[in-house]
Amino acid sequence: LAALAALPDGLCFHAPAMLPAASKLRPAAASATGLRGLRAGASGPEVDRRAVLVGLLGSLSLSQAAGAEVIGPPPSATSLAQGDIQALVSPGHWIGQIIGVNSHSEKWALSGATPEQASTALKEALEGITPQERKKLLFEHLDIKEASPQRVRALTWTKSEWLDVLDVSFRATPDGKGTEATISLYATGFLPTSIPLAPIINTALFFFPFVSPNPVAGGLLQVTRSQDLYKMVSSRLPKKA
Repeated sequence: LAALAALPDGLCFHAPAMLPAASKLRPAAASATGLRGLRAGASGPEVDRRAVLVGLLGSLSLSQAAGAEVIGPPPSATSLAQGDIQALVSPGHWIGQIIGVNSHSEKWALSGATPEQASTALKEALEGITPQERKKLLFEHLDIKEASPQRVRALTWTKSEWLDVLDVSFRATPDGKGTEATISLYATGFLPTSIPLAPIINTALFFFPFVSPNPVAGGLLQVTRSQDLYKMVSSRLPKKA
């Protein structure tokens, strides 16, 4: 709890919400109030234990942090140490993919482009992302894990280090005149990875529903991300003759 209390106010992009109220997209304010209450009750010894855990996890992540292909300012050492584990388990996606308030999947029709061209366009869009685009997409930190003609997969963190996954697969259309891309964007857990042992805690909280709004563009975060990424990719594809 002390670790959660240390988070800045107003940065709860992944906020808890009961199902009947999910469409209102109003849980962030309530969550921020809760964080202030936790902060007021935090005790010195609890903060000291958190510092020890962060130090231990940070030392374990040095080799990973050195080799990570992170775009933008790197996340904390704790997030780097726990990111791959939480992305692999993704307990926030177990129910989230059914409810649809913190995950989104859709298909893109990219006519006139090969899978390799489409994959390269997405990779270049992510590598060349501007500060304005990162702010709009809430891609404070971005780590490309795989980039091949068949798939692009990346881990993305918000400013408060909630971890999401971007996973896009590419295949040629049956007529060979274009590419069909299947994009999947989803939140991995209720708590940010900056909190020590977040993958374990998030697994225990897998049943707790939460919504991911986009406080910058409005609407659901993963939906608006998919729309913006489609535009970024399309603008980089070869123009039709």
